[in-house]
Amino acid sequence: MMFTRFRTSRFGLPFAGLLFSLALPAHAAAPAPIVMPSQWMSALASQRLAPGYRHFGDKVDALASALAASCEGQPAAAAAARQRWLEAAHDLRELSPLPIGPVLESRLLRRIDFWPTRPAQIESSIAQYARTPANTARIGLPARGLPALEYLLFDAERPALADDGPACRYAVWLARDTAAGISATVSAWPDWIAGLAEAEPEREARLLADGINILIGSTETLRLKYLEKPLRPHTGPAETDAWRSGSARAGLMAYFSGLRAGLQGDEGMPGLTAMLRGRGLLTLAERLDQRIDAVHTALAALPPDFAADAARPQTDALVSELSRLQRLLAEELADAMKVSVGFGENDGD
Repeated sequence: MMFTRFRTSRFGLPFAGLLFSLALPAHAAAPAPIVMPSQWMSALASQRLAPGYRHFGDKVDALASALAASCEGQPAAAAAARQRWLEAAHDLRELSPLPIGPVLESRLLRRIDFWPTRPAQIESSIAQYARTPANTARIGLPARGLPALEYLLFDAERPALADDGPACRYAVWLARDTAAGISATVSAWPDWIAGLAEAEPEREARLLADGINILIGSTETLRLKYLEKPLRPHTGPAETDAWRSGSARAGLMAYFSGLRAGLQGDEGMPGLTAMLRGRGLLTLAERLDQRIDAVHTALAALPPDFAADAARPQTDALVSELSRLQRLLAEELADAMKVSVGFGENDGD
């Protein structure tokens, strides 16, 4: 089954069906504590996403400061800006598999993470910004965000930012625009988390469907967008995510770390597997753990230059494991949890 586009907000479960899916029969003893979808989302948001976006925002602020210093001709600032970009990009990749709550509602990832990068549109936007710096509303998403900044900071074919005043000023604006989007999201988390405290059955069902569909879509994103598409045969080098900065493999690892947190949770934080066990689906939970471990093993086997032809067996193995994980989530698990798999626009697509 292929899921190229999906939506997390149109599911329409029957009321009787959602009650059955959210609780065990009164006479059955739960083999593990029951975890409601609101508890799953609340823990994920309060323990990982809210602090994660706050730290991410701090790193983008530091990136903006380093870029501004570089534009002023400070000798060490260019290297500092590249290091700050790497740190911020790692955080973004770790957070991006879980576009829930304020991130989904604001479509933040579209604003700060448009990829594949489009150099021609970035260069055109540099010229536009130089002519009318106050008119940023006309700068499109393909020329914004951290991938655009990677191109400006790391691309070997264009002048260094310190030697290109218009591009340097544009890069500072890009970093500040990214930081502004993150800041709005950070301020929205407390109210969203508080709203989960007394979720009604209909919202519990919606949260469950949204969460599972997001995990299905993010598994596909890792497989299709970041591996299969850029590694298809074509002329020139394989333009994997963050290839200019040499951090493509690190990005894959960070993305999977975020995805795994949603699937398995962390210390003191339940994941999807905890909900399965609380509903007596012990065998399914064990199989999901096995599929996740298999993806982790295949990902760890990737060489640093996984886009090279010699690494094809390792990348094929990883793609296969991700396909198995996606099928388990989209077919058996969605059916067992009585969730419809939807289609539409994935945030950050």
